[in-house]
Amino acid sequence: MNSLNNLIKSLMLAMVILGGTSFSMADPLPGDDPIIFELGRHDPTIAHGDYPRNPINPPSAYLDDHTLYINDEHPVYMLYLVDNSGEEPDMVYQVFVPANVGVVYLPATLTGTYELQLYEGGAYYFYSNITL
Repeated sequence: MNSLNNLIKSLMLAMVILGGTSFSMADPLPGDDPIIFELGRHDPTIAHGDYPRNPINPPSAYLDDHTLYINDEHPVYMLYLVDNSGEEPDMVYQVFVPANVGVVYLPATLTGTYELQLYEGGAYYFYSNITL
């Protein structure tokens, strides 16, 4: 009887562990379509040679309505929303994003297509078009 109880306890423990790992593997970010960032040069007049020799990994991010989710660890960013619909680009919003902060709330009053820029202070920045 004692060995049967130990067997049942072992099976229950295994089920709890396997169930917990399946939940921990779930994608924590909403949305199916990630934001695909491209690499831009901050100041093309500075002579740095070609693009960087080492690969630069863009952040992994998703947009759900007016909420931007940044996955994984990241450095400090300045986030800019630029309206390119006119003759001249118009920066309509900017906010400081501390290192490793995963959620950024964009103003609900902004609607339309914008260029989202993430700048960490170097010669390059990441950008992508988004629709709010």
